Amino acid sequence: MIQAGKGELYFCVDGGGSRSRGRFIDIEGTVLAEANAGPCNPSTNLERAVASIVDLWSHCCSAIGWSKNQFKGVVFAVGAAGAHIDIGKDFLAACPPFARSCLMSDGYAALIGADCGAPCSLLIVGTGVAGHRLYANGRSIQRGAWGWIGGDRGGGSWIGRKALRHCFAAIDGVVPKDALSRETLRAIGGIEGLRAGWMRDLGPDRLAALAPLVLQQAVAGDETARRIRDRAVEHLAALIAVIADPEVPLFAAGGLVPPLRAWLSKKSGLSILEPKADALTGCWLVASGRAPEERALHLSSDIQ
Repeated sequence: MIQAGKGELYFCVDGGGSRSRGRFIDIEGTVLAEANAGPCNPSTNLERAVASIVDLWSHCCSAIGWSKNQFKGVVFAVGAAGAHIDIGKDFLAACPPFARSCLMSDGYAALIGADCGAPCSLLIVGTGVAGHRLYANGRSIQRGAWGWIGGDRGGGSWIGRKALRHCFAAIDGVVPKDALSRETLRAIGGIEGLRAGWMRDLGPDRLAALAPLVLQQAVAGDETARRIRDRAVEHLAALIAVIADPEVPLFAAGGLVPPLRAWLSKKSGLSILEPKADALTGCWLVASGRAPEERALHLSSDIQ
């Protein structure tokens, strides 16, 4: 059993729109327990986000032999999707009463983890897309992350939407059927799947699930899939140009980075590195004073 009163302990949470992760860490950075739970986006569902925090905390406490009502000496460090200033206070107030709390965006937590708190740039490419940059003065910027309807250009939901539109055009006879349209139709369950309601409550996650087959078909030589992939790379390279600086490392994280890394590096002319650590480590670095707290200039290019 871990004993309280032996220096601060850190309950770190990486809260995403589809899942969340928790990690219990001591002052030296030793991992004591880890857990997984559901979504944690307080801006879209505050009650669900708090429930995920409680779930993660309960699992971590169980792993180290603690009561889930034991909060003394525990710092709550959370990087949460949608953790904007206007909802931050309500979110923290609804969470368990930890000794101290440190709230940041999930993207900033990942940025800090990428180079362990040193100035760097980070591109995140998964269902959505975001670009981050940490400057030497402790300021940071975020670009992208506008969501799947108006943004996320080049990400999984964007690629999947392009494939779905192409599939429907092929069904209508507007464009010729090809490997991409056939594989996309198969992935959604065929015409029967559409009739059964595949489009009902369609959102970014379901669209993003189509992205891997697009990239596979591009490698296999399907011309439409290649065009979608190449356009995605153009969008992502444009974002890299906004956040990157040859003088600092450029990292990339997210499920679509491995199949796109070589293309992105070629298009941007930059080396794209694997992050040194994850967002949970970023939370710990910020909460323990080893990295700056988030001071983001979201809509300004002035970093002075």
